[in-house]
Amino acid sequence: MARNCNNKFGLIILGNSGVGKSFLANILLGREAFKHEFSGQSVTHRTEYQEITIDNSDYAIFNIPGLIEADQSRVNINKREIDYAFQQRPNSLIIYVFGHQFGRIRNEDVVAFNAINEAYPLNPESLLMVVNALPAERPKNYEGEVILMVQDIIGRQVSERRMCFLNHINPQNIEERVALRNQFLGAIFELSPREHRKEHDIHLQADEVAMLKQQIQNMKDAFDQNKTEFQNEIRIQQLRYDDLVIQQKMENERFQRIIDQQAEEATAMRERQTEQVRQMQERLVRMQADHQTMIQEMTNKNNADTALIRQALEQSKQAQAQLRQQITDLTNRSPQVVYRTAEGGGGKQKCTIL
Repeated sequence: MARNCNNKFGLIILGNSGVGKSFLANILLGREAFKHEFSGQSVTHRTEYQEITIDNSDYAIFNIPGLIEADQSRVNINKREIDYAFQQRPNSLIIYVFGHQFGRIRNEDVVAFNAINEAYPLNPESLLMVVNALPAERPKNYEGEVILMVQDIIGRQVSERRMCFLNHINPQNIEERVALRNQFLGAIFELSPREHRKEHDIHLQADEVAMLKQQIQNMKDAFDQNKTEFQNEIRIQQLRYDDLVIQQKMENERFQRIIDQQAEEATAMRERQTEQVRQMQERLVRMQADHQTMIQEMTNKNNADTALIRQALEQSKQAQAQLRQQITDLTNRSPQVVYRTAEGGGGKQKCTIL
């Protein structure tokens, strides 16, 4: 992933309504920034974005309405919203989210992907395809089969590093949310932002969707009929994906250990900061007492001594003002903790900033 503190990129989350785009955006942000709920209708109607820092770069996470709707006027509005996101941050990571029905990728999600990909050719270096909300218990070669099927129906090579399979979780379970975020971030860290320019408008008509979905279904049926001929290829693809998951899990665990260590260091920093403030406040009290003593002495001195005391009083006021400002600055300062891991000499770095 690119690393430049001055870079501003996009992280554009695409997919049809109901696939969990808003939920995944909130998982990445670590807060409920985007509205999401179980609904038969689209919840997101306008493009929204929130800023996040990943790997020393600023990203705008775009949460975009789904493309396919029954009403053509809504489809046209959604096209404009997608265009808006690409116009705002053409140099972006692209997350395309597929929904599923009993583990089978939805035909309408493939239709929408193809329409967007034809208008904005999506660079494989910046593209992550996500199958969301899967049951934890699924066939052992599920991922390998889906990767090969997706290759077949979208007509492009798909690396196991460019597909992410996310389990359905209990949104109220903090541990499950953290695990999901770590897995999702691990896949995103494999990407590099690339510039995406529109080659033509998104061509999709509401009355064509049924026909396009049937075409995708025909391709899936043909894949199923020939599946026995490349079972070995499915197993190989599954092994590659399983190896990748193990690598990412080990990296996430190491990353989490660093986060825990940095959190402990941040706590120690706050404790030291609190002690510094206490000592400075005590010093300020002593300075104020000395100041009052000088005022009293000034009433009992001659003119020459009074001038010296006035000068000392002015210096005391300035010193107290400086000390008060230091106490305020120190009290308001939050420790900046940067989490990083490194692989090899000068290798890939990963970081996030709290």
